[in-house]
Amino acid sequence: MSTLYLVATPVGNLGDLSPRALETLKNADLILAEDTRVTRKLLNAFEISTPLESCHQHNERQKAGQIIERMSKENLNVALVSDAGTPAVSDPGAIVVALANAAGIPVISVPGPSAVILALSKSGFPQTEFTFYGFLPRKKRELIEKLESMKGKAKLAVLYESPHRVLSLLEAINEVFPDSRVSVSRELTKLHEQTLTGQVKDILNRFSSDEGLLRGEFALVLEVPETENDQAETAPDLSLEARIMDLMAKGHSFRDAKAALITNGHKKNAVYAAGLNLKKLAENLLDKDGAQE
Repeated sequence: MSTLYLVATPVGNLGDLSPRALETLKNADLILAEDTRVTRKLLNAFEISTPLESCHQHNERQKAGQIIERMSKENLNVALVSDAGTPAVSDPGAIVVALANAAGIPVISVPGPSAVILALSKSGFPQTEFTFYGFLPRKKRELIEKLESMKGKAKLAVLYESPHRVLSLLEAINEVFPDSRVSVSRELTKLHEQTLTGQVKDILNRFSSDEGLLRGEFALVLEVPETENDQAETAPDLSLEARIMDLMAKGHSFRDAKAALITNGHKKNAVYAAGLNLKKLAENLLDKDGAQE
């Protein structure tokens, strides 16, 4: 019986190809590749001679129909790969999978590298909810609108971007979320892998002043600030002091916690006053402990 295998391939380091992925690619009757030239280099590195056919964004619908028809008539095991990472996630392949499911052809995942998970794990952000957006629109107005639409959604947004447009993306993020934190990873798993994490304005300054950073493919994790409605729903009776402490418990520094509240619409003077109250409370507790000793 025919089977479709979704095989995750390295995002940079060839050593990340799993033994199971290697065996699957070797034993498949056919490999569908986003770019046969890229996949051929991978196959040559592991001395794999399985036949290759292209399946990219411009021919996927036609190719998917042809392959699924063959798989329905023949005993044909097909491995689907993208240029890097997990196929059918912000890469071609979803149509092939959908048609295979509709035809009753088993679809088996062979897990492995994923830039989404790599970027999330390197960000150090404590939130667990995230939304994967992939590549955002190129035109500035559409890009701004897309960023605006993220407000009130998941706490983290994971984005992809090319080296030619990452600076424009950071500028747009700084315009919409000026006080948010962002983690920007480049060249994941490669020799010059690098991750910069901090407030978006600081990261933007780093990229603007160092052209050497504008190389490689990028994965970004953006902290999306809560809206006033979110805060009212989740903590309607919390004081500003309690909100600062809650944010600090979630991994924010004292300074970042206050900045986040101001970004979300709380009055600056009120937030600073709450911060002073917390400092005085901490000092009083320390004085009492010292007196008891």
